[in-house]
Amino acid sequence: MEEPTTKSQILTAIQAERLALETLLAKIPPAQMTLPDLHEGWSVKDILAHITAWEELMQGWVQTSLRGETPDRPAPGESWEELDALNENMHQAHKDRPLEEVLQGFHDSHQQVLEMVNGLSEDDLLDPQRFAWRQGDPLWHLVAANTWWHYQEHRETIAAWLKSPAESS
Repeated sequence: MEEPTTKSQILTAIQAERLALETLLAKIPPAQMTLPDLHEGWSVKDILAHITAWEELMQGWVQTSLRGETPDRPAPGESWEELDALNENMHQAHKDRPLEEVLQGFHDSHQQVLEMVNGLSEDDLLDPQRFAWRQGDPLWHLVAANTWWHYQEHRETIAAWLKSPAESS
């Protein structure tokens, strides 16, 4: 996709990639969603909890930004250099949650993201100078990284897993 120039294009990108992910997920039986067969022993359920956790972080960053403050990113007390550890901490925090609970959170978070983006102005999303802490990087990049780019990344991981010989037997 080319760089979006409107909020509508951003919403369309989010919804299109989310639909592609959910279409793929619909092909996976619930019992298979909990198998720890993906990268680092994660399951599809773990990936969905991971996506949800990052959507929730992003929503907090945006809310903080709208108050005129600088968000503590990626999370309080965490640094980008420790991203793998942060992802593993998220994994440990959610890995024992029931599938139904993770799926509900996955759907709820997505609806909240859509509401959040709908509530933002085009300037909030597209103006690279709107939030000083972004240092000239428009907010839509942050939204994309935690929605459609993230959905695509993990959709591709799940699709490759589904095509792997171990899963086709």
